[in-house]
Amino acid sequence: MSSLLTNLSQNLHFHNDKEALDIAFNHFNHSDQPYNDLFEYLLILSESNQNNANLINCLIESFLQWKNQLNKNLQIPYLDENLMNDLILKKLPIKFLKDFCEIFQISKEHLIFLLRTSLYDPINSPSYKHALNIIVKFHYQLEFSPNEILLPLILDTKDHLIHVYIDKNRQLEEYVLDLLNYLYENGGKRLREILSNEFNIINPNFNKKALGKLAVRYWNAFGNEQIEKYPNLATLQHRRTLSYLINVKYCENNDEKTMSDEAWNELIEEMIQGNASLSEYFIELLVDKDDIVAVRYWMTQLNRPERTLSQWIQRYIRTKQNNRSSTVTRNQNLTQNATIEYHTIPFEDVQIIFIDSMSGYEHLLDRVFNANNAEEELLLGFDCEWKPIFNNTSTSKQRLSIIQIAFSNQIFLLDVLNFFHTCDSQTIQQRLANRLFDDDHVTILCYGFQADASMLTASYPIFEQALLSGKTLLDLSLVQTDLMNSRQDIFPYSKLENKAISKDKGLSELVRLCFGKTLNKSERCSNWDRRPLRHAQTLYAATDAYCLLDIYNFLRNRLQSVEYLQSFRGKKPKRTEQLIDKNDDFPTLNDITSVF
Repeated sequence: MSSLLTNLSQNLHFHNDKEALDIAFNHFNHSDQPYNDLFEYLLILSESNQNNANLINCLIESFLQWKNQLNKNLQIPYLDENLMNDLILKKLPIKFLKDFCEIFQISKEHLIFLLRTSLYDPINSPSYKHALNIIVKFHYQLEFSPNEILLPLILDTKDHLIHVYIDKNRQLEEYVLDLLNYLYENGGKRLREILSNEFNIINPNFNKKALGKLAVRYWNAFGNEQIEKYPNLATLQHRRTLSYLINVKYCENNDEKTMSDEAWNELIEEMIQGNASLSEYFIELLVDKDDIVAVRYWMTQLNRPERTLSQWIQRYIRTKQNNRSSTVTRNQNLTQNATIEYHTIPFEDVQIIFIDSMSGYEHLLDRVFNANNAEEELLLGFDCEWKPIFNNTSTSKQRLSIIQIAFSNQIFLLDVLNFFHTCDSQTIQQRLANRLFDDDHVTILCYGFQADASMLTASYPIFEQALLSGKTLLDLSLVQTDLMNSRQDIFPYSKLENKAISKDKGLSELVRLCFGKTLNKSERCSNWDRRPLRHAQTLYAATDAYCLLDIYNFLRNRLQSVEYLQSFRGKKPKRTEQLIDKNDDFPTLNDITSVF
């Protein structure tokens, strides 16, 4: 028998595939026990450490040709059951298993029975993973109950194996979401009861926090914002976001606020929106922070009288005989924040214009195209704002809300959310896109532009072509990196007292390096979709764009040259370079430990 395998191997090595198939075909045609021969050959090849996939394929393909062409209906002999099972479950490459089962008439029921035995092995074992891959290859996932495959993977938070199980199948994505949504009924308070009573998983061992994060990840990845279909997962996502916002407000390590009270309140109010479960959970979080002032305030705002709250919260409220709190109250925060001197706009010289009508837009176009001389060099500060969504997934349906365009004496805030989309894309929108991003006479000052560009093209694809050249863009984050590496002395505030390390990052840090004052970033994560914008939001948006002009003029004067700065015009970051993100001054959701 070894001579046949040697002969086949030599022919396959020299790419004589047809000759190899003919040799194997003739062997089976003249054999007294073709099934036994094939079985033994496969055992030999599967136990070898070499890659014998081509040989196995040749043997199986030639056997099927022989069997089908000659209508051979020979009775399959008895074969060692242990060797057969071992070949199926451990040794035979999965891609040959379907043909193997056809040849040896392994029924679906018997194969599922064998696979079920492997599912008792440890999840990380090779035998378990091999069985799971077979199940996926044969599309048998739904032949098994949740407590046999899916629930153990979920409870053990085996993301990789869950993705193997789902296999990019929308039906299975929904199956996973349905199961997770059911588990998190009533905020997950019945989780152990459900596992025990309905899935017969007694004393389940799992990490509640990790499991909650997993459920939110799959809701974000596959839920497509179907809140009505998966309400428990949507609530779980909101609970995690509420925990994050509580940490932002109460657990910040820096001296200045990264989110204003108004911005924080807006996000809370919009998220809870009359949801009784969320409102009680939020009040529980405030009680955990021992902030009775905030508890009473939000009980009123959310219309949650004391009698509607759980008993332990009612007991907490009754123990507080006055409005004093061990935490820093809102008014104290405002006082602390007011003592910080930030970099601001020279309001006496600069006008802020909010554009939400065609007449205002035409005024912007007149300025951008400079009606007096279209060839005149134009220097603009540019920035964008959009409403934050705290789930860190690419499926989030975020939309651009505001575009800021700053001149030396005017700052335009273009309402792209409610107005700009009404403009004709092929003429009015395209005209602005080309002028801003594809014009030899325009320089756009920006900072960490990649996030803005992604959001801009996602919201308005008409900008994509103009952004391809990027020749108008002068990204000051690249200038900052270069100067800090080569001419740090150009910044008068590069060194702090007592060799301290600056807590500021991104654009705010560059402003500090130049002027000794940071930007007030407390409105960055506010709700930019609300209209009208609050005064603080308007100032924030205007300042972010205008400070780019301040930085450029400052560096030009310090360097006594414009050529160095202009050398960065149209320059894109190297892929291997560690980029400075415009948003590095604010923590992401993953920076905050979830309470789940």
